[in-house]
Amino acid sequence: MKNKYLKGAHLSERKFKEILRLFADDLTATQIADISGVSRVTINSYLKKLRNQIARFCEAQHPVPVPVVAYDNRQVETQTDHDGDTLVAVKPEVDRLVKPVIFGICRIADRLHTEILPDVSRPMIHAATRGRSVLETLDTTERLRRFNGVVDLGQYRLYRLGNSTTDTVNGGPLMDDVDAFWGLTKHRLAKFKGLNRNTAYLHLKECEYRFNHRNEDLYSVLLELLKNYPLTLS
Repeated sequence: MKNKYLKGAHLSERKFKEILRLFADDLTATQIADISGVSRVTINSYLKKLRNQIARFCEAQHPVPVPVVAYDNRQVETQTDHDGDTLVAVKPEVDRLVKPVIFGICRIADRLHTEILPDVSRPMIHAATRGRSVLETLDTTERLRRFNGVVDLGQYRLYRLGNSTTDTVNGGPLMDDVDAFWGLTKHRLAKFKGLNRNTAYLHLKECEYRFNHRNEDLYSVLLELLKNYPLTLS
C-alpha cells in the first residue's frame, strides 16, 4: 500500500491524511484514535515520529549554531543540517537527572526558537533577571544573553530577560511574541498532565513549529514537510 508521507506503513495515504489533519487541529492522541478508528498505540507511534520530524526541521531552521552540551557526562552534538532528502540529528531525550527542565526563547528575524538548557539552574536565572554579576564567572552568561526569555517548566514560569540588542521597546513587539508563544505553550503542555520529561523536548519543538506557522494552514504546511521529508517505520 503506497503512502508517500509514511513509508513502510500498512495505512492508506487517505487515512494518514485524516490523522494528520486531526493532529493539525491539535486533538489529543485519544481523540484522534476515536475519530480515525486507528488504535491509540499506533497513533502514539505515528505522532512521536511526526514530532521528531518537526523537531529536526526546527533545529535545521535555527540560524545560530547550537553548542555541544553535556547530559549526565555524555557529550551530545545538537547542531543539525540537511543531508539530501533526510533531516538529521534531533536533540536526545532530556536526562531524568536534569532537574528542572529549563528552556530559552529567542526571536531571530520573524521566527521564535527554543533551546533546552540542561546546565542552567534556577539560581542562575534569578541572578540573570536581577542583573547580578555572579553570572560573570559562569560559562552560561553569554548563552543566557542570547535569549529574550527563559522558562522554568517545573514552575510554569516565564522570566523576561529583555535582550537589548533585539528588544525594540519595553513591552514592544518582540516581548509580545515571547509572551504569546509562552501562552500557547503553557496551554498546550497543560493538556498533557504528568508530561513525561523525556518527551518534553518534542512537545516544545511542536509548540515552536505551530507558533512560527500560526498564520498559515498548518495541515498544508505539514503535508509539505512530509512530502519533502517522509516518515518511515524503520
